[in-house]
Amino acid sequence: MKNVLDQKIFTHIIVCSFLFLYAGYSCAMPKKSMKILMIVSSFPKLSSICAMNQMTGLIDRGHDVRIFSFEKGDCVKVQGDIIKYDLINKTMFGTLPACLDEYDIVMFQMGHQLLDIRKTHNYKGKIVVCMRGYDITGFLKENPHAYDYFFQTCDLFLPVCDAFRKLLEKAGCDPHKIAVHYSSIDCSKFKFQEKVLPRRKAINIISAGRFVEKKGFIYSLIAIEQLLKRYSNLKYVIIGDGVLKEGHKQIIRLFGIDNNVKICDWFTHEEYIDILNKSHICIMPSVTARNNNQEGIANVLKEAMAMGVIVIATDHSGNTELIENGVSGFIVPERDGNAIYNVLNYLLTNPQKWLSIQLAATKKVRTCFDKEKQNDALEALLYNLLD
Repeated sequence: MKNVLDQKIFTHIIVCSFLFLYAGYSCAMPKKSMKILMIVSSFPKLSSICAMNQMTGLIDRGHDVRIFSFEKGDCVKVQGDIIKYDLINKTMFGTLPACLDEYDIVMFQMGHQLLDIRKTHNYKGKIVVCMRGYDITGFLKENPHAYDYFFQTCDLFLPVCDAFRKLLEKAGCDPHKIAVHYSSIDCSKFKFQEKVLPRRKAINIISAGRFVEKKGFIYSLIAIEQLLKRYSNLKYVIIGDGVLKEGHKQIIRLFGIDNNVKICDWFTHEEYIDILNKSHICIMPSVTARNNNQEGIANVLKEAMAMGVIVIATDHSGNTELIENGVSGFIVPERDGNAIYNVLNYLLTNPQKWLSIQLAATKKVRTCFDKEKQNDALEALLYNLLD
């Protein structure tokens, strides 16, 4: 009996040792390189940093990333990473390839541009959909059942904030198919520098984004117009382009603040970082547009916070997931120029509060919104799909 028991114990030890060694060997094996097709609306674009950070992050991790763009963007004035990673030569324009079988994953960067590649291409790989703003707000309000079919045929939905996750679930998406994936910034490019209130030089305030209704720039202009009555050394710059740009220029002239307020076109990232470095406060007065169009969490806020620029944003979509009011920045109600004015006035009369806010802000961004950490998480999600 003892011999039989000893034999069983010996066999058990051998089996456990084998499994332990196999597990260690499996962990040590290099991960399979994925071939991924990113589908975007227009490429390249100076303002499309979020998708580019995903592309370059996955390339850095050894994956073969290709791009399909419905339209060709500006191939002359481009971000530095477009050239560094040779992304234009990795891009197809105009017509989607007839066969997509070579791709492990097809990743749509905007939900409202989804194509039914299961039917048109008999595609059997995995389909991932990023939900960034209009596609889960304005578009879904106009087309309430637009995603019903795709909720069944797509494998993973990546909303850029928890607020959008809730909207996806409400629309009928299986919660197990949803993972919040924050848009990220390359924190190595945004060096923290303490900002102090200038006594004689200009106080530089900045906003950036497309001139569309949901950006709400009219409310920051209302606040600045009031503030200039007390602080004549304010300088306010809004960077961007869009259909409402000329209208905002007229408002600036109407307010009589054109000596202190300027509107500029888009800059490259390198140029924009230099402007941020000279700024003290960033305002993002986002609002829910009349068609329900909203944005997630603007990268402009994350970039400013990483560099020590104090941010003021509205209680809009996922902003409270980034900013703790009064601790790492300030949250004000939507469509309230007076509330923005009050925070600005508070900051300019309490400069001793600046440093603690700046330090809390940069810590939050570097902990939760760094490109490397978010791309590690993205890679893990994609591997999990393939497994």
